[in-house]
Amino acid sequence: MLSDGYIGNKAVLIALSAFATGNLNSKLKQGATPFKIQNILPSMVDYISPPPTDEEKSAMVQTQFMSLLQRMPGADKHLKGKNEVST
Repeated sequence: MLSDGYIGNKAVLIALSAFATGNLNSKLKQGATPFKIQNILPSMVDYISPPPTDEEKSAMVQTQFMSLLQRMPGADKHLKGKNEVST
């Protein structure tokens, strides 16, 4: 339980990655590609922020699609009673 807690491995990795990326990015020249967590701790990226499951991916696609439909002109009268997403 402590390994993923506030004082555990995950918290240390998040602090280390934030410190390292901030330190390295502050030394870059103007217009250079900034460092990301994937560049510094590539093997720990999935541990720090796990990839979404298939159900979460499906829900995200549905939400994004409904948001797109709601932005279309005149969509209100066609989408009444459908799964509406708050934007």
